[in-house]
Amino acid sequence: MRKIVEAIKKFRLIDKNQHIVLGLSGGPDSVCLFNVLMDLAEDMNLNIHPVHVNHKFRPRAAERDQKYVEELCKARGVECRSFIYDCNAIAEAEGISSEEAGRKARYEAFAKVAGGICESGVARDMVKIAVAQNADDQAETILFRILRGTGIHGLSGISYERTDEHGFSIVRPLLDVTKAEVMGYCEAHGLKPCMDHTNKEPIYTRNKIRLELIPYLEKGYNPNIRETLIRMGKTAASDSEYIEEQALAAYDSMVKNESEHSILLDGDALTMCHKAIRRRVISISLGKLGLHDDVSYAHFEELEKILQSDSPSARTDLPKGYYAVRNYGDLKICRDAGGAATAASIKTAILDKNEALLRSEALKLRTEGENGRAGRQLALFDYEKMREALGDGFESRVVLGTREAGDYLPLGDGRRKKIQDYMVDRKIPKDERDEVQMVKTGHQVLWVLPRNDKGRFCGIYKVDETTKKVFCIEIPCNL
Repeated sequence: MRKIVEAIKKFRLIDKNQHIVLGLSGGPDSVCLFNVLMDLAEDMNLNIHPVHVNHKFRPRAAERDQKYVEELCKARGVECRSFIYDCNAIAEAEGISSEEAGRKARYEAFAKVAGGICESGVARDMVKIAVAQNADDQAETILFRILRGTGIHGLSGISYERTDEHGFSIVRPLLDVTKAEVMGYCEAHGLKPCMDHTNKEPIYTRNKIRLELIPYLEKGYNPNIRETLIRMGKTAASDSEYIEEQALAAYDSMVKNESEHSILLDGDALTMCHKAIRRRVISISLGKLGLHDDVSYAHFEELEKILQSDSPSARTDLPKGYYAVRNYGDLKICRDAGGAATAASIKTAILDKNEALLRSEALKLRTEGENGRAGRQLALFDYEKMREALGDGFESRVVLGTREAGDYLPLGDGRRKKIQDYMVDRKIPKDERDEVQMVKTGHQVLWVLPRNDKGRFCGIYKVDETTKKVFCIEIPCNL
């Protein structure tokens, strides 16, 4: 079909020599796209990998659809990969709608096949996932988002191309083609796709929009409502693309620290920029950490309150365990880090002073070669000073843990500092303080393990020229 080929060329959705994982439900849209891509395969040297998902929503009909697509693919000389998911069970187990469970199952299947192609030696950018949403779907999606409440990004509707959480490109070559045109194509080419009777039942919100709301708007308000919605979506998409470009540039200038589990943004710069850019910067941060959906208007309003808060450690929770916290004027976006050291990680030994110093030097060389954390995972203390102060058998009471009420760090000369005060002085964010690992005996802290600094040792058991025996504490460098 001319419109499909034009969209592919205009938006560079598919290039020559690529592997295309095609979602093939057996309905008119996917069968139309399958036929067009198979016709293009020889000229463009494409490898088509059809994937069918049986959601088990419609007993007997689902098995009929699966058999149909498998035979259709066989007739065109390609193999169809079929997956079976009990989507009703998934929906119940995860507390989501059956529609969302079905979508999750489909994209999981597509990613599995795409991943398998990459494992065979094909470069990731040579693999694309093609799905068959059409122009009518675009109009319905935009209207659906308007009803729920959306911003300019939501008004853009379905994009021609996006990247999924696995890094695969998902393309939609049918977005300029109406359902009527799809049906006409299938009839003209002798294709007899499966027809899902549930699409004609107003049992889902999207079905109600398609079957009831849009006909009502066409009859009473605008006979061209679909085209109007699509035009609005394209205008919004253009504006959204520009804002996204500005936000990406702003993000690069604002990010202070970026890790697998958190992103620290410059609070002053974030506050001074336009609210539209600010929200996009925060969305970019969340996306980089893995949260792409479910952040509502209310969540963004709470984030605004954090930025304006007088509290240096104000916090708000976000969906799926994510959260944001004020970090001494900056904004930190986080997800659960996990992976903290455990009590079993600690290793202790009582060594001759010379042997202990040699071990320290060896560890320093090893860690410098591996990750630059020179000497940070080994602590040396005067054994006799510890035994005199703590009593015989103190070794068994040395543990690895996190802060508790009453913990303190001995500084020497009779002075001590509460761990709470130490963390405030070091500007350790409030939300991270319960994660700081430390070696202690009772409430006396011997060693605050390094995080983004060198950590801190207590000041009363130092190794000096009078030391004969050394108490060594070692923590594996991978913690």
